[in-house]
Amino acid sequence: MRRALGIAAGLALIAAALSPLPQAQASCVTAAGKCQEKPLIGVELTAGAVPRPDSSGRVSYTLNYSMTWTPSFAPYWGAFWVGGRFPKGARGPTRAVLLDTTGGRLAVLRCREHSDGVWCAAGSHVPHRGRIVFTTRLAPGADATARLGLDSFEGLDREEAGRRLSRAQARERFCNHRFTTTVTTTQAP
Repeated sequence: MRRALGIAAGLALIAAALSPLPQAQASCVTAAGKCQEKPLIGVELTAGAVPRPDSSGRVSYTLNYSMTWTPSFAPYWGAFWVGGRFPKGARGPTRAVLLDTTGGRLAVLRCREHSDGVWCAAGSHVPHRGRIVFTTRLAPGADATARLGLDSFEGLDREEAGRRLSRAQARERFCNHRFTTTVTTTQAP
């Protein structure tokens, strides 16, 4: 009987080792190797922009998001940043507007330039569904592609979530998952 159980357990381990790993919904971009394969929060994104900028080159990018939380009895403490890579030569955005599902303004987020794009600190109190609007001024030229998204930092406790760490500090200490999507606008000839 013991031998049969041992063989069954061995075959189960071999099957698990040979099966392909499921793809994570987000990419883990933290240098530390403590990230889980799958984030605790899944985010679905859709991005949009006006097809052509106005005469001054101003474009408003809209990022609609919906979060799906992993079922758990433990409270979730995390931090969110919104933004991404805007087209080359674009000025701004210096702020982003966080809207709820009905279009009501919840917050105005200050944005800063970082090594991996322009990011705005949204903190830990972000609604499960909403819309974020970025306004930027494009440089004259050809088509402009922006890669926008949401970064989630997981593994914080209550005190760390209230501290408002910088992106560099949060990236060194916590697991960072990035959810992104692409949107393209066409410049008038």
